[in-house]
Amino acid sequence: MIDKKAFLNTLAFEDKNKVSKLYERICFCLKTGREVYTEEFYAPSVWKHLENIKGALGVNISSYGIFNEAERKVVAFSQGEVWNFPISLIKIQNKSEFTKLTHRDCLGSILALGIKREKLGDLICEDSSAYVAVYEELADYIIYNLKSVGNSPCIVEIVDIYTTHLPEYKFKEENIISTSFRLDSIVSSITGLSRSKALDIIKEGKVVKDYRIETEKDKIVQENSILTIRGYGKYKIVSQVGITGSGRFKILLKKFI
Repeated sequence: MIDKKAFLNTLAFEDKNKVSKLYERICFCLKTGREVYTEEFYAPSVWKHLENIKGALGVNISSYGIFNEAERKVVAFSQGEVWNFPISLIKIQNKSEFTKLTHRDCLGSILALGIKREKLGDLICEDSSAYVAVYEELADYIIYNLKSVGNSPCIVEIVDIYTTHLPEYKFKEENIISTSFRLDSIVSSITGLSRSKALDIIKEGKVVKDYRIETEKDKIVQENSILTIRGYGKYKIVSQVGITGSGRFKILLKKFI
């Protein structure tokens, strides 16, 4: 088991208090042998990192977010396999035939109830409904208090994840050509902006990499990174698929739709 200082250093890019709580939960698992869960959902930058270093932690690391390819997940620390996570799946069904539920509107309506974003997992809209993973202790509260999304009345219920069709993320594949994997170059290629204008929106905090605002123009964008560019959309960097005759990189993206 690595010491606390070393553990904090491995997640230096995250909030120190949150990382300290993770370490405390790992220690409690080691001391008691019990399954211990995080009290909130974490982005891939955290749960993937913990899974990668579990050998140094001395505990088993599991993560779960209900959906296939879930991005936000609850993490469990245990001595063995974990089968049940404290997560519920809520379905928000639109009762209006004249409006469409959007991710932004649904998320905003839930947060307006006083719930922190960290208590919610992924939210996926499909047809006239939206599905959101939530920490189970908040499920009933949302059901009883969420009566509408925007101006549209809605029905909210917990659904059985084993018998209900689970929606999946929808993507549109795109290819870009970039001179490098630096953030400013990737942003320029995605948006069609010049490098200098891409740098401007990075400096303005309009680019989020793996769920953290990124203002360093020379930060390297790795495969499987998630980029959100305000005004342009959300993208997953899939892989390099080739090199042009002039030595630039051909990169496959998936745009969330």
